[in-house]
Amino acid sequence: MFQWLVLTLIGLISLVYIFLVWNFGHWRRRGIREPKALPLLGSFPNIVWPRQHFTNDMRDIYMKYRETDSYVGTFLLRTPKLLLLEPKLINEVFVSAFRHFENNDASRMIDTRKDKLVACNPFVLDGDEWRRQRGIFSPLLTSGRIRNAYCNMQRICGKLCDYIERMSSSNQPQNGMDLGLRFTSDNLFDCVLGIEARSFTETPLPVAKHNKEMSEDNRGLALAGALNGLFPQLPRWLRPKVIPKSYDQFFGQLVHEAFRLRREQRQERNDFINHLLDMQQEHQLSESQLLSHAMTFMFDGLDTTSSTIAHCLLLLARNPDCQQQLWQELDQASSRDQLLPDFDVLSELPYLGACLNESLRIYPAGGWASKTCTSPYTFHGSLHSKALQMYPGDNVMIPIYGLHHDPNFYPEPQVFKPERFLNGGLKRYQQMGVFLGFGNGPRQCVGIRLGLIQTKAAIAAIVKRYEVHVNGRTLEGIQLDPFIFVGAHKGGIWLDFKRR
Repeated sequence: MFQWLVLTLIGLISLVYIFLVWNFGHWRRRGIREPKALPLLGSFPNIVWPRQHFTNDMRDIYMKYRETDSYVGTFLLRTPKLLLLEPKLINEVFVSAFRHFENNDASRMIDTRKDKLVACNPFVLDGDEWRRQRGIFSPLLTSGRIRNAYCNMQRICGKLCDYIERMSSSNQPQNGMDLGLRFTSDNLFDCVLGIEARSFTETPLPVAKHNKEMSEDNRGLALAGALNGLFPQLPRWLRPKVIPKSYDQFFGQLVHEAFRLRREQRQERNDFINHLLDMQQEHQLSESQLLSHAMTFMFDGLDTTSSTIAHCLLLLARNPDCQQQLWQELDQASSRDQLLPDFDVLSELPYLGACLNESLRIYPAGGWASKTCTSPYTFHGSLHSKALQMYPGDNVMIPIYGLHHDPNFYPEPQVFKPERFLNGGLKRYQQMGVFLGFGNGPRQCVGIRLGLIQTKAAIAAIVKRYEVHVNGRTLEGIQLDPFIFVGAHKGGIWLDFKRR
């Protein structure tokens, strides 16, 4: 009896092992180099055993093979992923060959029938449905509405600075990520929903709590990622719900209430919520679809914008000469009693834009991208003698963090040098395919203009009024927290502020 149990156990372990390594060799059989992959862990072991952020695993592979290969075959757990190393090919995937790589890999993880809050979010949709929903959403983000929202941003920037003033009186360091999230939630709730998030009061809406449930403590998302890595062809109906129920309820009820109040009052304002209601009639959207379009602002803007604000403040605090140069630009662009310049002036300030882009280079909000081949395409890598035929269903990964930290493109990549992005630097790096702070091509961040202006407004307001210093509680160097999916400085961003 005991022998049969042992044999059964050995058999089960053998079957599991065979299952985990079955796909290994997938790329080698197609003539592509495969860096070593481990059972269950794949090519990026820190996804499972997080000693460093897994984008560093990707960066390490990129740095090791970028001089010898245009691409290498990797495995996300056991799912084959072609890791692109040559910027020319990366630019093809995002731009010139976009119609062959239309779909984001996120669509393979999410069942939009279970997670209705993202049912109309362009980032998680495929093919024609992506085009349709983006076509509905994009007209929301006109220059006129963003300009109108800027009036509210100026007021909220004043609240942000007053909050910093109050908190600084305690002589305790302030959490940069918390400041960024308070500003971003107050701004998005106001300009999109016409609701006060009360982020700078003692009784704020619990946005931070629910955002943490979604982005940091999300077991459903972790499970979806694991299943996607282990079972790449998992049927949609078996995919888990990724949005926590408490998050669903909080934001769902809040947005429904915002729409109810605006319908009752029906104020004719050139803002986002009015246009959302007009859009519902024009496109015959259900209440659920309307809710999802409103939530696209929150999903795409809360974490990315707040993280960018915090990391930019950290880098400016570490580089007082750069901070002083930015203050001088802001001081010349507006009067002493004016917290922010006019909308058009702020949008075009060259050094402010350069600081923001350099921050996104060092701490990209998304350290990688994953795309799915939707129609046959041939890669002609300059480091390979034979072309590589890609087929529908093949996946490619783009090591954004690795590209952004490559000394071949960015000498001294760990050093904050905003001047890299002056005098046409941004356009040059984008054309090279080595700067992807907001993605690139038709599926780049749909809210890029709104995200840029609110990020610039927050940074400008703080630097105009305060000297920003790094508190000793902040860890040195550029370290990503391995337990946070979106790239964030390990240990938190702790800052001190001194009134100018």
